[in-house]
Amino acid sequence: MKQRLSFTLLLISFWSYAQIFVDDVDRVAVVVIDYCVDEKGKRYNIVINQEKSTYKHEGWQQGCLENFKKAKLIYPMKMTDECWQSVYYFVNSKYKTYELPEEDRIKCSAFHRGKFKYENPAYSETIMHRRKKRQIEKGGLGGRQVYAIKWIDDHKYILETVKLPLEKDKHKEDNIIEVEIIELLNDITYLYKAEITNKEDTDIIFGLITKI
Repeated sequence: MKQRLSFTLLLISFWSYAQIFVDDVDRVAVVVIDYCVDEKGKRYNIVINQEKSTYKHEGWQQGCLENFKKAKLIYPMKMTDECWQSVYYFVNSKYKTYELPEEDRIKCSAFHRGKFKYENPAYSETIMHRRKKRQIEKGGLGGRQVYAIKWIDDHKYILETVKLPLEKDKHKEDNIIEVEIIELLNDITYLYKAEITNKEDTDIIFGLITKI
């Protein structure tokens, strides 16, 4: 466990999430950490949000908490006098190399446009509106976020970050996110794998999205 958590330390320094592979979840579960930043950029009130956390393993929860306390924010002075959250993703190990069967890929055309939500308690208030060339996300801590979207296959698309409202996230504008649908749970919900490329690093996260 210490080895995995030390690896995520670099991720949490740049992003608000980190991903860990385990074998005791069906697909994806999360540990959500709430925290606030004072006027000097120092974090306080760092606690696990049990209501939003779906991964209940006590040892891992405490490991995430300890890891987060040791990590550093990139732009703490852009986060002052506000409260935020950090998300650790726990993903079933089988999805490291999982791919959507070729015969199911055409079904993903149903997800190219429409209204969607994240199946993640940390982002339960976020609704995304997907159009031909734009994806707009509204609600939650992130405010209104705008992405350019381009489908390169029935089950693969690329997002380019166009506009992020929060000052602390401005460095992520122009980031490229390559998304692959790797499993269809039913006609309206899919499991995705996203590779996020930014100036500092590349990260991979997993999650569920449902059409509404």
